[in-house]
Amino acid sequence: MHKKTQLYLALILAVIFTFGGASNVFAEENIPGMNSLEEVIQDVQLLHISEPDSQTLILGAIDGLINTLNDPYTVYMSPEDLKNFRGSLEGDYVGIGVQLQPGEIYPKVLNAMENTPASEAGIESGDMFIKIDRLDISGEPLAKVVEKIRGLEGTKITLTIRREGMADFDIILTRANISTPTVTGKILGSDIAYIRINTFGDFTKDEFERTLDDLLDQGAAKLILDLRDNPGGLIHSVVEVSSYFIDEGDIVVSTVDRAGMRDDYLAEKGGAARGMPIVVLVDGYTASAAEILAGALQDYDLAVLIGGQTFGKGTVQAVVPLDTGGALKITVARYHTPADRVIDGTGLTPDIQVLTPYLSEAMAQVYLSGAEKNIVVFDKDKSEAEINGIAVKSGQVIQRQGINYLPLRFLFEALGYRVDWLQDKGSINITGFQTEAVIYPADGHYMINGLSYPGEGAILSDKGSVYIQDSLLKLFDAGIQYENNSIIIEKTL
Repeated sequence: MHKKTQLYLALILAVIFTFGGASNVFAEENIPGMNSLEEVIQDVQLLHISEPDSQTLILGAIDGLINTLNDPYTVYMSPEDLKNFRGSLEGDYVGIGVQLQPGEIYPKVLNAMENTPASEAGIESGDMFIKIDRLDISGEPLAKVVEKIRGLEGTKITLTIRREGMADFDIILTRANISTPTVTGKILGSDIAYIRINTFGDFTKDEFERTLDDLLDQGAAKLILDLRDNPGGLIHSVVEVSSYFIDEGDIVVSTVDRAGMRDDYLAEKGGAARGMPIVVLVDGYTASAAEILAGALQDYDLAVLIGGQTFGKGTVQAVVPLDTGGALKITVARYHTPADRVIDGTGLTPDIQVLTPYLSEAMAQVYLSGAEKNIVVFDKDKSEAEINGIAVKSGQVIQRQGINYLPLRFLFEALGYRVDWLQDKGSINITGFQTEAVIYPADGHYMINGLSYPGEGAILSDKGSVYIQDSLLKLFDAGIQYENNSIIIEKTL
């Protein structure tokens, strides 16, 4: 028998028989060091009944060390993980075409990229991945989840999806080579450029330049910059793109490390988009480098932010290659916006809040058009409305006993109001145009500028959505007309 095995068997017996009175036996005389770690790994490999291999133990030790940081953005990447990470920044890898963020228990989808297995299967932003190939992934590091999702081109993967308001369901996808540009664009109307940036990678600056130049050649004079569902990327990439808007030499972002050392990243020569009226679309999945760009444009008053509160990932990670292969992606600093705002954990607050899905882009066009009034047209038979002539997916008009009920959030955000659901108070606040209304869906009563009104069928709740009787719009100084099957609401801005 191995001498060390004999020693440990003896120790085990001693512990069994003396544990009750051995409170002082294990007095802490020394703080464990690297030698202790190496010895524990060796002893577990030698003695544990499962006969673990050394690689499993070492990877477990690395994961345990990183987990003590309580930082989802610091991860160990194997050589294969590092290859996939670099490929994703270049827009070229094998997978299903989703961008993920860590969740409390399960990872959540930031974005399902167009023309990929994920988007074609109907995966949506906000979906949570519960299982991969029938195995639960609760609490697993994001890097491990990504590693399981990626694989050989043509192989299949089964994902169990959790979506709000639905029972968990399975989707079977076939992995494919994902090669997508990080920047896309188009012309809206006669002179509005729409540019979407999916992530900030190695080639984003060149793609942005080509897209912007093409749209300017088509007569674009205004810009909608869509940063929704953008999880971030490389800091040098976002600085390069920011230089198209911000004056050369001005601060784009500053990073501050644990020693308080500050590095300023300055706008470079560029400027093709300087002076353009700009709206930036943001949401709860706008994160990291995307927040750097949005925050800088907001601080310099160069753009109006429309959408929802951003994610609030205000930390910077460095990728440190390891001599043994792979890399450590580690949080090394927090970033500050040009106005010295620290948004880690809080995010950016939009200038105009629009939380209704599909509505932000239309409201950006309305803002850039300089319209003096908003005109919202509902068709009683369609789940689609028009805002100043722009078709937008909306909730269905509900008719009960000859009364029209309109989708509340969509309607008021389309008219230019801010709508906030206060779950703790069971109320909905509608503010704007020197009006403050508070609606209580549970019993239907409401208050407008301090005056209380009984419900009497004015508010309707249906399948988790709230609707308002069209006749109440007169209390908001909105005009209403009826033409054939249409309800036309008009509000002067």
